[in-house]
Amino acid sequence: MRRALQLLEVVAGGHASGGYTLTGLAEQSGLSKSTALRLLAPLIDYGHVETDSTSGKYRLGAGLARLGTNYLEGLDLRSIASDSLRGLSQDSGETVHLLVPHGTSMVYVDKVEAPRPVQMASRVGMQVPMYSTASGAAYLSLAGPAAFEAVVARGMPPLTPATPSTRQELQAVVDLALNRGYAIDDMANEDHIRGIAAAIVDASHQPVAALSIVGPEFNVTPARFELLGSLAVAAARRISARLGARHSITPSASIKSSTEKERI
Repeated sequence: MRRALQLLEVVAGGHASGGYTLTGLAEQSGLSKSTALRLLAPLIDYGHVETDSTSGKYRLGAGLARLGTNYLEGLDLRSIASDSLRGLSQDSGETVHLLVPHGTSMVYVDKVEAPRPVQMASRVGMQVPMYSTASGAAYLSLAGPAAFEAVVARGMPPLTPATPSTRQELQAVVDLALNRGYAIDDMANEDHIRGIAAAIVDASHQPVAALSIVGPEFNVTPARFELLGSLAVAAARRISARLGARHSITPSASIKSSTEKERI
């Protein structure tokens, strides 16, 4: 069984390039061709591996897609994200949220409170605008033009002096979030509160949620933006991987200095 699973991993590794011949599989797996062929037989019977009728190459089959669909349909986002959220709160020392999109808003579906006397006013079930929050900017950075246009069409009344309230300002926020891999809310949604957020993607690399690190301005300082951003991205990648994403969006190598205050 172990060797069959290892062989399946080899097949998966060559799937994107069109598959491997039997000789190629044997070379990549370290197995003899006869052993590889014997192990392939049940994988082919169950549809986990198929052969190309023209090239004779072996590649992943539709049976794996069915298994993947069944797995993904049984996933519960809160349960999947729970450990990562707790770890992120411990690593950052701040309150951490899990949010999902709803129209032009983000909805809190889970929260891990920071271990301090002053607690955040957010609560599970509460909605916040996409245009004024780090979670919304992170989501919009991967969601495509239709989601962006819906936010603009709904209107963006200023909530604080730092709220992006024009198409151009919001576009700049979203572009910066895509470039970095994480978004920053520098008191754009609430006075004296800053947030850092990263998008969570599914197996098709579509954004389905976001996680955010939120705290008072004296804790979440510009000097910590880059560190908190890297923590948020790492946690979002772990959750995305459990949702089936093979790769996550990574921040640009040219991240601006963490001491530079961004108006987001």
